[in-house]
Amino acid sequence: MEAGPDHPVGECEFQGLMSGLGPWPPDIPDAPVALAVSGGADSMALAFLARRWRRNVVAFVVDHALRPESAAEARLTVERLAVMGVPARLLTLAPFPKGRLQERAREARFEALEAACVAAGCLDLLVAHHAGDQDETVWMRSLRASGPLGLVGIQPSAVRGRIRVCRPLLTLDPSRLRLTLKAAGLPWIEDPSNANRRFERVRWRQDLTPEQRHDIQTLHLTTARQENRSREAVLAKNLASHAFWHPEGWVFLEQAGMNKETLSALTRLVSGHAYRPAREAVRLLLEKGCGTLSGVQLQSAGRFGNGVILVREERALAAPVVAREGCVWDGRWRLLTRDIPADSVIGPLGDAVHGLDLRRLGIPYAAARCLPGVWHQGRLILWPRIGQMPGEADFVWAVAVPVTGENHLTA
Repeated sequence: MEAGPDHPVGECEFQGLMSGLGPWPPDIPDAPVALAVSGGADSMALAFLARRWRRNVVAFVVDHALRPESAAEARLTVERLAVMGVPARLLTLAPFPKGRLQERAREARFEALEAACVAAGCLDLLVAHHAGDQDETVWMRSLRASGPLGLVGIQPSAVRGRIRVCRPLLTLDPSRLRLTLKAAGLPWIEDPSNANRRFERVRWRQDLTPEQRHDIQTLHLTTARQENRSREAVLAKNLASHAFWHPEGWVFLEQAGMNKETLSALTRLVSGHAYRPAREAVRLLLEKGCGTLSGVQLQSAGRFGNGVILVREERALAAPVVAREGCVWDGRWRLLTRDIPADSVIGPLGDAVHGLDLRRLGIPYAAARCLPGVWHQGRLILWPRIGQMPGEADFVWAVAVPVTGENHLTA
């Protein structure tokens, strides 16, 4: 029986939550379950509960290096986890550009967590989003008229990149997580940014009334029941019947498959963005039948068939990045090749495609120009694996969210 709102989260209750997210790998050292732990009450409660549920877990503590005291707090969290019997590793983020602070920090944090999970052999990452986070997310999306997909809210689990992200606490009130720590005599850290009203989420966290939270919970549950599975099933069927994905990062879509949902999902896929474009923008693009949106060109398919093609917009490509094994360029391509010459960068092929017989290769000119290559001192030294070009490099598609079943991963 589920405990009341004034009780700590029990061991059996947590096991039930985890069973609902299974199946899980065997509880062995080679396949630990990863935990994202900030040191705050929510994630420390998650670590405490997860350690009782499973022997082989590993925590990753991310230091964003945004506050002078963050490094000391991260080290303290690692020490506290060790006392709980949870092995932990500290991940310190490199500086990132100013502006859109929370968004950039979230992106950098997930990139570091994903890489750490892969290195440690973790297939699953547990994060500590709770019922309060769900309320705030759905409320903000309702204000932006995000539609049924947004009102479905944060999902308990979803594939993101090379791992699965799971949220076992999503139905629990945050007050119960603090009660869990207090009952166990365990400390946590209060992050001052969680009370900074400069951030929209913090303002809603502080200002939403109990009545508003009740209304938004009702809206969320109703939408989830009515929309999520049917919408995903229709989208998947349409994509399977009418869309053709090409490993060079472009899509052919038959005319019969053109609708707002399909166009939105494929635009997000080709762009490499974490979110779908605005619904109104998709509607206008669908009416025109061609144009650019969210860093993607929609154009007539021409020789490729009766329909349209979606290709990356060249002027929207990311700047070149230092070429090293495992790095991602443009949010879409991951380099797997080792032994890259020093001072090399990954950037688009651009004019270098003029030496290729693109018609024979079956690649649109615009898509070929946006393919990645390794450049050294202004000279292209490694091509992606297309045609019979010398000096090939291994690039794999690295968009973090699948085209269907992506759910919403940020809170």
